[in-house]
Amino acid sequence: MKAKKVCVIGGSGIKNTVSALRMLGKVEINSIVSVFDSGGHTGLIRKQYGIYAIGDIRDNLIASSKNGEIATAFSTRAKMCGSSQNLGNLILTGLINERGNDYINVAHELLEVPKNIRVIPIIDNVKYTGDLVLKTNKGELIGEHNLDLGTGLKVYNMGLSKPEKISNDAKKAIENADFIVFGPGDIFSSILPNTLVDGFTEALKASKAKKILILNIMNKVNETDGFKASDFLSEFRKRGIEIDVTIANKKKLKNASKKSKYGKLSGFVENDVQDKNFLKYDLIDLDQPFMHNPQKLAAALKDAIMSKS
Repeated sequence: MKAKKVCVIGGSGIKNTVSALRMLGKVEINSIVSVFDSGGHTGLIRKQYGIYAIGDIRDNLIASSKNGEIATAFSTRAKMCGSSQNLGNLILTGLINERGNDYINVAHELLEVPKNIRVIPIIDNVKYTGDLVLKTNKGELIGEHNLDLGTGLKVYNMGLSKPEKISNDAKKAIENADFIVFGPGDIFSSILPNTLVDGFTEALKASKAKKILILNIMNKVNETDGFKASDFLSEFRKRGIEIDVTIANKKKLKNASKKSKYGKLSGFVENDVQDKNFLKYDLIDLDQPFMHNPQKLAAALKDAIMSKS
């Protein structure tokens, strides 16, 4: 059987999608990652070194790595100069300073990423310093980090403060894919930002791939508070993207924690769509109810991808 070409689009959340796809066998995986984060340690590095965000790239390289020891090192935090630093971020920053755009190839070799997997930044320009521009009920906000501040925020639209074109590798991956998988992840801060770069819409139109959306398990405060499944699909439709297959979680846990390392959560996503292409599974990771269990997700993706001609 010829290997399926699967393009995964998102941010840090898609690392579980990549882990799940690795379990399916003959799959070529291109993991296209957003680089517009502005908060946390990644935001500090952006300001100091004038580069794009590398946190989601790091997470996806780790998820793809065959070298457990190096992957662990990339995940480690250490106290340096009075603050906690992520070693993976520091290594990638050093590689960018030394090798420029070629840093990503060096990182693949260092982490022993299998030949059938590529982590691809959505843009080629490592020196990109622009930010997300968020149109909200509280006015225009500059920077993705604003989504983690306060409460009661509602996003109406978004853009980039500086235009930038899609990377050549991302363009080719989208155009040549058999399947394009969006998510899971923060829709306004990690998934949809990829669609804002010049050339993305054209690449998607040129692609014959079936489009799959993996819905989030829980909603995030300030991002998708109160969203139902149909609201997620509507956000894609607003941008001219019609989803062919939706993978949703059907399990709910009582008294599930509403705290996560990604921010405050506001409850489980309601499945309000009735359609043969709206597929529901138990996808919850019991240790982290807001996360997708890779083994469970692999079974769902097998139904959506491997069974298709």
